[in-house]
Amino acid sequence: MADNTTVGLPATIRQGLLNLPGATWETKRTVERLLEEDREKRHCFTNRLGFHNHLSHHLLAAYDLGAPSAVLQKIYGVEGEGLPWNVDHKEGTGSDEPLSGVTVQNWRDFLGDAKYYAGYLRFFTQEVVQHGVGDVLEQYVFSPAANGNEAYMLLRFIGGALHPLIQTGYAAEFGSDAMVAQALAQAAVHKAFQPELFDFTSLPQLEKAEYKAREPNHRQPFKGHSLLSIIRQAYDSEIMTPVLPYDPNALLSARFRAACTEERRAEIRRLSVLYHVDTSHGQPEFDYKVEELIWTTTLLLVGSGRRGRKPRLDFFLMHFLNASLFVPSLLAAIPNVESKAALLRAFVPTLLIYLTIRGRPRIDAVLAMTYTDTPRPPNGSESLPEPEPASIGDPRRAEDFNPWPSIVASVIHAPDAHTLKAIRTLYYAAQRYGQTPPGSVPGAFDTEGRETHEGIAKVDGSLFVRAAGVVMDTLGWVTYGQPAGEWDRSALGWDDAWKNE
Repeated sequence: MADNTTVGLPATIRQGLLNLPGATWETKRTVERLLEEDREKRHCFTNRLGFHNHLSHHLLAAYDLGAPSAVLQKIYGVEGEGLPWNVDHKEGTGSDEPLSGVTVQNWRDFLGDAKYYAGYLRFFTQEVVQHGVGDVLEQYVFSPAANGNEAYMLLRFIGGALHPLIQTGYAAEFGSDAMVAQALAQAAVHKAFQPELFDFTSLPQLEKAEYKAREPNHRQPFKGHSLLSIIRQAYDSEIMTPVLPYDPNALLSARFRAACTEERRAEIRRLSVLYHVDTSHGQPEFDYKVEELIWTTTLLLVGSGRRGRKPRLDFFLMHFLNASLFVPSLLAAIPNVESKAALLRAFVPTLLIYLTIRGRPRIDAVLAMTYTDTPRPPNGSESLPEPEPASIGDPRRAEDFNPWPSIVASVIHAPDAHTLKAIRTLYYAAQRYGQTPPGSVPGAFDTEGRETHEGIAKVDGSLFVRAAGVVMDTLGWVTYGQPAGEWDRSALGWDDAWKNE
């Protein structure tokens, strides 16, 4: 087992974006110790299929939501048991001989090879020690040298259902330089994600789109098309029609192979170039793009079910929602504005191809707004005592009830890390955008002043608590005795995925 792979970088963290009450000196010390132990002992993968180690994600999400030390320790105990690969796992080498060390001269030679994870961890640790986080991100993720000659580090960074990006996002949010090294090592051993979908050789040259019939509260990009408009165009494109027939048992790799025809790749590139990041507008542009991404991914997750059916939440669309929370922290950590723009642009083709392999699930804004804005745990109102007569309001009544405390208190104990991450994202969104009135969702209207998606003019900031309720109802209010649920892996965009329900 490798020792001291992150020597030279402190194990300390800072508070997260939510920083809910509950964090203490003891919980901070506990989570720092557990994170360091995970870094030093465990690989980023758990098996040859590339399943990911989510332990650090789970710990930090619970910590930011206010989990006590005992719960953090239990998370480590339960989830750590299912992580069989140690940090220097070398399955497939056929030898116990030591591997070549990763250096500045040869670091590109081992990209995509999981057995070099420990070597990359040591290498990136020393690079962060010597050069700092910002310079290392620029040099090893965004520079021409990091992406030319099929190195494709940015495409590795967004590969694996965005896990390296999420890992780096946690590092940036919680101020952990050691975790940055860990995240870059993870990126380095991922395969480059679908290079044929991306064109980073030249920046898109777009004029400002002219939006007609624009009301004062209609919000649009400074240039180019909104994400919601681009998704609308993907829905309307015959080329983007999902592969038929629907195969409920298809592996993810098989869905990618079937979907990535040259014609469809070209269409994704065409649609992606409609998205423009106008760096001349500085921070307001980046703030808009972050907000737009959070609204869009929330609608995709909870608005892609079917009316009259039990809600389903797609496993891969959930990752886009969870990743969106980390974009503000990543943008703050990346020094160069063009690199910030490159990260944002990389989301678009990635999202479009995942939409394709999930059967092109469609945003139903009307459906999303039918979910309650006062979600409760099972038998929630019945279990509350009758208030004292002098009490102002009665929390047993929906109009007097704030659902967030119950949601947070229960989700801390959820067994699945993704559930905590989704709720944390939605809580942040409710904090930032919960006061948004109807008609003000970024990109709700197209250039002709029409709704980009039916019913979206009526979507308001209550979307996020509605979405949180759906997540809890689907994945389980486990502290109230409701069994833990599951994310949907059926590729629910296909009509046939709903046939037997």
